[in-house]
Amino acid sequence: MKLRAITLGYDVFQDESNLGGVREKLIELQTLKKELEELVEVQFIRLATPPFTVETSEQAARDKFLSPRIPECLEGFVSEGLLDIYSYCPGLLDHPKSMQSGQELIINNLVGMLSQYPNMFSSLQVGSTANGINFKAVEEATKVVFGLARQDPFINVQFAVTFNVPGNTPFFPSAYHDPLASSVPKISLALEAADELVSLFSSSDITTASLFDLKKAIQNRFTKISIDLSSIVEPFCKNHGFEFEGIDFSPAPYPTKDKSIGNALEKLGFTEFGGVGSVFSVGFITQALQSISAPKIGFSGFMQPLLEDYIIAQRNNEGKVDLSKLLLYSTMCGLGLDCVPIPGNTSPDAVKMLLLDLGMISMRLNKPLTARLMPIPDKTKGEMTAFDFEYFTDSRICGVDYYPRKDWFAFRKKNHNYRF
Repeated sequence: MKLRAITLGYDVFQDESNLGGVREKLIELQTLKKELEELVEVQFIRLATPPFTVETSEQAARDKFLSPRIPECLEGFVSEGLLDIYSYCPGLLDHPKSMQSGQELIINNLVGMLSQYPNMFSSLQVGSTANGINFKAVEEATKVVFGLARQDPFINVQFAVTFNVPGNTPFFPSAYHDPLASSVPKISLALEAADELVSLFSSSDITTASLFDLKKAIQNRFTKISIDLSSIVEPFCKNHGFEFEGIDFSPAPYPTKDKSIGNALEKLGFTEFGGVGSVFSVGFITQALQSISAPKIGFSGFMQPLLEDYIIAQRNNEGKVDLSKLLLYSTMCGLGLDCVPIPGNTSPDAVKMLLLDLGMISMRLNKPLTARLMPIPDKTKGEMTAFDFEYFTDSRICGVDYYPRKDWFAFRKKNHNYRF
């Protein structure tokens, strides 16, 4: 196991021009990182910043969010080694009101900013159970996805479309800081722990242990992880003026077989990933993780990032996985459609409909879900990706089945928002 990230939630807009306040906190986090590394390797220090909302005026958009001052300072902190990546200009667009000019201005600049600043991540939340799905927001988020793909398909790793994601989730790109909850800087932790489940299920699968025993083993192991990490983080927060939000127990994978969540699922013993029995297996793992008696945040469930997982990518190459199955598993998992390559000539309307499918699952089940879709220009369904990135393994491009009966814009004229 590794600690994927220490994520700092901080209101950068309260700082002076040189962001001295956040720099001070990032320096303090180096001490926490050093203390935690006596227990576990820490991969990243990340920063989550406040979102823009329906209340963001055009003036605020220009003066605060679109000023180069903040991202340039943050890129400087990366160069200093104080920070690895940061979320900036995340947008909360899950509201029944029409989008305002300030929001549209920021969205129209997202592609350029994500292309310009290599360590910037961002997300647009286009739906929530409380406020429904905003169809204009879905449309604008889709434009960002394809705009990034035209610049460089890899940049879509830095952008997500989200539903029901709460503030101070530690995983990127969906992380954002909620300054309204408290003015105190927040700390949250993300795990890379698929290998923990691989180890558990390698020693005891359904042929040698009951599901109750396996669930108990997951609870015991991750409770121990929580106790060990919290025993370091909680005193640190108390002494340095942070609030500890908690741990996202999602066991993120790494693209080797021994660190694959797909491998863990298969070692459980019901099925290969993609076969019948996968829904039960994904649901079992997620329910076991969410039943842990410890402060849980974020997704805290099964993750299925196609290009980040060795076995899931392999089963996709074998034709055993497709978008429909990944959507189905999203009903049980904690994350959604993550790092999914699609053909570059996919219709934008098809992506909008795919996002509506994911959004409806999120609304009906009242669970956080995200989409990190990666259109690959000049490549079609079945062709291989060709990324050079430590956290990716290449896989075949997934087709998007789209059989339109309605024009999207005709639909949008009559439908602005849908809520239950």
